Order: sequence, then structure tokens, then C-alpha cells
Amino acid sequence: MTKTALALMLGLGVTTALPTLAAGDLSRNPYGAVLGNYVVPDSARDADYGVGGTVVFYGKPLAEHLNIELSGFGNTLRRTSDNGDDTQFGLGIDFVVPLVKGPVRPFLLVGAGGVRDQLDTTNDTDSINPYVNAGGGLLIALNDRFAVRAEARWLLDFNNSSYPNKDQLSDGRFGIGLQYAFGKPYVAPPPPAPPVVVAPPPPPPPPPADSDKDGVIDANDKCPNTPAGVRVDAVGCPLDSDGDGVADYLDKCPGTPKGFKVDAEGCIIEQTIVLRGINFEYDKDQLTAEAKAILDAIVPGLAAQPKLTLEIGGHTDSRGTDAYNKALSQRRANSVKAYLAAKGVAPERLAAVGYGESKPVADNKTEAGRSENRRVEFQVLNKPLTVKVIKK
Repeated sequence: MTKTALALMLGLGVTTALPTLAAGDLSRNPYGAVLGNYVVPDSARDADYGVGGTVVFYGKPLAEHLNIELSGFGNTLRRTSDNGDDTQFGLGIDFVVPLVKGPVRPFLLVGAGGVRDQLDTTNDTDSINPYVNAGGGLLIALNDRFAVRAEARWLLDFNNSSYPNKDQLSDGRFGIGLQYAFGKPYVAPPPPAPPVVVAPPPPPPPPPADSDKDGVIDANDKCPNTPAGVRVDAVGCPLDSDGDGVADYLDKCPGTPKGFKVDAEGCIIEQTIVLRGINFEYDKDQLTAEAKAILDAIVPGLAAQPKLTLEIGGHTDSRGTDAYNKALSQRRANSVKAYLAAKGVAPERLAAVGYGESKPVADNKTEAGRSENRRVEFQVLNKPLTVKVIKK
């Protein structure tokens, strides 16, 4: 019987004599292992056997039938010719394939790594070489943490430095030891609970009342009895898109500019509106960008009431001569009229008048008062026949 066969039978015989229990976490959790090794060396090593150990630093199940392990090993071989020692230290990665589940789990493995070969001869030889190995073994559970691990490996050492005329060394390695599973113990999930018979839910309560059918329930409706088909806001009140206080469905003059007073039908009534944002370049009649934006906002409302006529009054403060201020205010009023006409308001509906400093509304002795006096006023001269005149 060869040494290799004897070592394999010894290792497997010891492990099969141990008790077998449920594997538990051994098949699910990360693990580590420590094994003692018996080495059957290549004939070129001039040794009958060697002893050492293997440490699995970290093993992890990747799938039901595949684990990965990081392991290291070391051993000493006593040469027969001179009683010197050859030593090996290796580090590698192995892929382990558990073949079946249960308390006794045979497995196969294959891997590769690097090994340091050191010979204590007169010409000390020390080299680091790659290796590959393959083998198999058994894992026998002792409880949900510990298991006996027995394995046999064939290792091919690509060493072309230590032994003359020998580029590859083939060793047999047999190990036995303990494997330990880290982490929390595995607890089987409880059996599913029997189905619970649930009584049918009570019928839902009737939907909240919406008496006027405007889409807002009565409890939130601040404008009850809205006519059918009228669009409303979140509290059930008819929409007023131009914000003139007259609901859209009653508004005969939609798009009224902000600040203009209207009658019950939403049409502009006789009044005077001061537009203080209508500014000009200093000492010029050129409209600023801010002034143009304000005029753009009132164009749709003026266009919506084509029979409405307006006077555009230009006013200045008291600085400068009366004649100069009157001429400047006239040019500025003309500039506003020209801008509105360019935007589509018929020029015959607009009258531009420059009043200069003749109609102050504040004290010209202060900057605040002068700022109040520099203004453009829109005065409604007439209105559509559908609107009743309300005097200012």
C-alpha cells in the first residue's frame, strides 16, 4: 500500500468515527478552519514525509454549491540524505464545491496561489513560486457552529530553482481539523400561520354632499348654489381670472387690467388711474423696460373694450421751467400713446396730454413729493354703452 493511500484512509477513517449532527450555520455563514497536515512529498525533495498545518482565514458561501476560501499553509520536510529541513509557506484562494446537504457533506476544491520554498543547505535556496492545487474531502457537523474537516489535496509547485533538473514538484497533502461558522446562529423560520378569516368590512359611508355639483363638497363650499357649469376655485367660488371682483361667467369685459375699477358686468367705468411704474430715461421721453412691462399688462384689457377711450396725462415735478416741463410731459405722454398703438390699441382711442407741473398731488419741496408728482395718469373718457357711468 502506498503512503498516499495510507494517509487518505487514516484521515477519512478518523472523521467518519465522529458523531454527526445538523449542519445549521455551516452552510450559510462565513467560516474559518484550522487543520493539521501530513505531506507526501515529491521524490525530488529527498524526504519521506512532512508535517505542518493549514489555516482557512476566511471562507464564505457564494451559492448553495459554491464557497470561496482564503487560506494559508506551512510544513517542514526532513531530508533523508543529510537530515536538513526543507520548508514551504503558501497563501492562496480556493473554490469549494459542497456536493450535498446534510450533517456529512463531501466537497471538491480547486485553487491557486503562491508558495515560498526554503532549503537550509550550504547554498541556502529561497524562492517564491506559483502553485495550483485540487482535491476533496468531508465536512462532518458536530453542532451548528463546529464541524470536523478532513481533506486531501494534490499540489503542483512550479519551482525551477530549488532542485536541479526539476521544474515542477508534485506533493500530496492530507489534513484534518475543525471548522467554525461565524455570525448569528441560523433560526428556521416559523411555520406559516393558518389563514385568518376576516369579516367583510362594513359598507363605506356615503360620499360627502355636493349640492350644487361644482366639485367642492358642501362642508368646504364658501359659495353654495353656484350655477351649473360654472368653473370654481378650491373653495367653490366662481373663478375671477382678471381679479376685477366680477366672476368670469358674469364678466362681459374679461381681461381688465389690474387697478381699474369696473361695474357689475366687469367693464371699466369712468375714473382716473395713476400708473407710477411708468418711468422714463432721465430727462428723456424713452420708456424704461419696467414701464414697457407695465403697459404690456394692460394692453389685453384695453383691446377687449374697443369703445373705451382714454386720456394719457403726463405730469412732472416742479424742477425746471414751466414751458420745459410741459413740453417734456407732452413728449412722454406721446411716447406712451405710441407704445400702446404699436401693441394694437387703436390710436384714435387715445388722447395724449402733457400737463407739466400744473397738477401736483404732493409737495414738490421733498424728494418723496416730487416722485409722487412724476406720473402718468389714465383717465377714462367714455365707456361701452352696456356700462352705467359712475362719476369719480
